[in-house]
Amino acid sequence: MPTLAAVEGGGTTFVAAIGTADPLTILDRAEFPTKPNPAETLHEVAKWLSTRKYDALGVACFGPVDLDVASATWGHITTTPKEGWQNTDVMGPLLALRRVPCLFDTDVNAPALEEFRHYAAGGQSSCAYVTVGTGVGIGLVVNGKMVKGLVHPEGGHIPALKRPNDTFQGLGVHPWSIEGQVCAAAIAARAGVPADKLKEIPDDSEVWLDVAYVLGSMCATLTLLCSIERIVLSGGVMLRASLFPKIRQATRSILNGYVQHPRVLADGPEGIDSYIVPSERGNEAGIFGALALADAALKRSQDGESDDHASIGSIAALMKSCTSR
Repeated sequence: MPTLAAVEGGGTTFVAAIGTADPLTILDRAEFPTKPNPAETLHEVAKWLSTRKYDALGVACFGPVDLDVASATWGHITTTPKEGWQNTDVMGPLLALRRVPCLFDTDVNAPALEEFRHYAAGGQSSCAYVTVGTGVGIGLVVNGKMVKGLVHPEGGHIPALKRPNDTFQGLGVHPWSIEGQVCAAAIAARAGVPADKLKEIPDDSEVWLDVAYVLGSMCATLTLLCSIERIVLSGGVMLRASLFPKIRQATRSILNGYVQHPRVLADGPEGIDSYIVPSERGNEAGIFGALALADAALKRSQDGESDDHASIGSIAALMKSCTSR
């Protein structure tokens, strides 16, 4: 069975893994702190991978990132707010190790692909994966493909619809956005507690109704704009299971009967409970998403196929360029 290599690039930790497909299984893994010096972190990841054999590589990384394989900065982190990581070449050090099929994408598009490929119901062609934590990110699969175009989805920065009488002004560069309203720091500010005390806010606090309404507006937007068939909510904030029924109720209230579909209108596992759901992979969604990228890259290489954004031929040319430096 082919062996897959995966890297999840996170703002706090990089995870590297070796696994197999059908079903996706992790055989070995290692974690490396995301240091202020990107070269040090990437060297440690590359060193670990260099001692292992694999047939394809998938990399899911925090961003913003450049996904355009025709760009000179493909595989780079670009304008990230993370200090020291701006304009970092992530793929160069990894591709220099070995010429294998590979795919590079965001740390939310990759889990969206994994959730879609392995957990979609029969006939479904779309999935949204949302992480709510330090920031808010949204990955999209539509018509069976990860969404990317001008850049990649930045759904955490769409405007938020707020509950009546919610007076919180928001945080960050877009205080009116989903991220500015309900990232972990924003929720802590709403509640007047330090960020490390979020777990101590009781489930019946009014704060969670405001948070759920903002996230419900996001879900309503995904429903109306992309006609998404399954919305997966993950990240540290979404470990609070009591948020899910509140978000489902807010989504339905905001849609106000306009979308006439039982997945929205009906209660229970045949209705909205199977429409807005927690991640099947939990906190492992990122690394399994990277494995799904590796699996997809290998299958496309074997079939001689490509998609509109990441042709194996273009990637091979980039890999040759990297290994000749």
